Amino acid sequence: MARKVSLRARLRYWFDNTMSRGTTGLIGWLAVASFGLVLVVTVAIEIADPEKSGADPLRLLWRTFVTTFSLSAPTDEGWAVMPFWFVLALGGIFVASALIGLLTSGINRRLEQLRKGRSAVLERDHTVVLGWSDQIYTVITEMVEANASRRRAAVVVLAEQDKVTMEDRVQHRIGATGRTRLIFRTGSPLDLKDLEMVNLNEARSIIVLAPDGATAEDADAYVLKTLLAINKGPAFRGRPHHVVAAVRDSRNRAVAKLAGGDAIVLDGDDIGARLIVQTARQSKLSVVYHDLFDFGGDEIYMTVEPTLVGRPFAQALLAYKQCCPLGLLLADGKTVLNPPPGTVISPGDRIVLLARDDSMITLATAPFTVDDTAIVHGVRGPAAPESTLILGWNRRAARIVEQLDVYVAAGSTVDVVTDRADANPAVARLAPRLRQLVIRSKAGDTRDRGVLETLDVASYHNVIVLSDDDLDALTADSRVLVTLLHLRDILAGRGPGSIVSEMRDDRDRALAQLTKADDFVVSEQLVSLLMTQISENRHLESVFADLFDADGAEIYIRPASYYLRAGATITFATVVASAARRGEVAIGYRVSESGDGHGVVLNPDKEQVMPAIDRVIVLSSS
Repeated sequence: MARKVSLRARLRYWFDNTMSRGTTGLIGWLAVASFGLVLVVTVAIEIADPEKSGADPLRLLWRTFVTTFSLSAPTDEGWAVMPFWFVLALGGIFVASALIGLLTSGINRRLEQLRKGRSAVLERDHTVVLGWSDQIYTVITEMVEANASRRRAAVVVLAEQDKVTMEDRVQHRIGATGRTRLIFRTGSPLDLKDLEMVNLNEARSIIVLAPDGATAEDADAYVLKTLLAINKGPAFRGRPHHVVAAVRDSRNRAVAKLAGGDAIVLDGDDIGARLIVQTARQSKLSVVYHDLFDFGGDEIYMTVEPTLVGRPFAQALLAYKQCCPLGLLLADGKTVLNPPPGTVISPGDRIVLLARDDSMITLATAPFTVDDTAIVHGVRGPAAPESTLILGWNRRAARIVEQLDVYVAAGSTVDVVTDRADANPAVARLAPRLRQLVIRSKAGDTRDRGVLETLDVASYHNVIVLSDDDLDALTADSRVLVTLLHLRDILAGRGPGSIVSEMRDDRDRALAQLTKADDFVVSEQLVSLLMTQISENRHLESVFADLFDADGAEIYIRPASYYLRAGATITFATVVASAARRGEVAIGYRVSESGDGHGVVLNPDKEQVMPAIDRVIVLSSS
């Protein structure tokens, strides 16, 4: 049988429920107690001194109410009612103290909730970053640069970090953010309720970051689940979202694209491997890529130019004064970099070009002067076998060797020196798949001077120093720096043709430059730059895919003697014309002696007379 509940228990239960509602319930009961006190004292005074107060009971009620919260008793009353005023003053002290305490507690509780970053974001046309890693600093820095010309711009970060901690870290690493407002929220990108906080349906773009310290498998699983939550979540399903993410294992890219629907998913390890291989074979190429990928220098734009419709692409090359056309974005959405010079620009095609700012995309007012006497057509000899030394090993190493096999001539060799136990089995699996390369491995600690001295490093065409991904970034980069210092001392100005080191933390780049290595590739930073660029313009995905494809157009840094007569005084327009006759697009040049350390100049003014250059930077299909 059901137990009978008394009226007192029901009232007590109701009272407890109202009190548990927090500040609102407590203030409500305090108001009831205050009104009861005022009413009781007013009636008592009315009874004790009816002659003085009976004329106007409402005025007396008002006096008692004011006395309650002024914490003072009137002094002009008789002794008969003075005890009641005294009781009212004591009650007022209790009421005022309790009210102040409740308000203070409520405000503190509200501030604590705000500090936790759990309130909803009402921004529109904003950029959302889901997840937290060291890539966040590169992404935010680039977004601040990209939003410099926007009146209202916001970047919203949702991560499983304390809101105040995130704000402090970003402030310490980045500093002022100009017109871009940074909004941080604490929550999990895998939780559908937390995702609703950042207003994904109104966002301009969404960038998904994998957490630091996770294995490739765990990091990709995190990205996959986040994409699934965005694409399949009830609150987001069917909405168009511009999502950009990256996976570390190529095998997970296909399933990540299935989970993300229309999301753009980059293969981080594949991009990093291609960048290292291309940079190892062409000194200072990493500087070119960095300039192309960030928002600080020249950027890639797409523009419609009606006056060039019906004309061959070769004419577009010399149509702009301070822009370098790279190719065409066709009407069907396909990008073609460095198309054949005779390719006719059709209606609906957009020109893909390199410019410092979109305000500088204007046609030249007069034709450029081209010095035909300075143009030569140097013939490159047949590719010779190359020897490459790889010091260290990580999960990208096998991909690096496979990419190197695509570029080098038959009979080339690659030697791997590392103390990691998983390297030898991986090399054994690689060897049968290589067509041009002969691969050999040797066990040894690359930080050991004695080991390096036995390798005859100067005899190699290229040296690649890899960062160990089994270690944390600080330790891994420190080992790379030790190896580079030994190499610098051993070589003392002698070969090899190029030394490229891979770094994990971009802050270590400045220290690495002291070792005088040729190039430094920070793979995760470059992938972050790519993701940020694509988040602003999704068409850039096909542009970058063509740049990284061995069968597409790629960037080469070639001797100036292939294009120009030695000692000629020319403008960059002549360089463009010379490259166009070879079916290439000239986008810059390199000076051997330069105060900035690399001498790379992209997208120069076509009318300015160039200094003595030793290399021309071109976009070529071979």
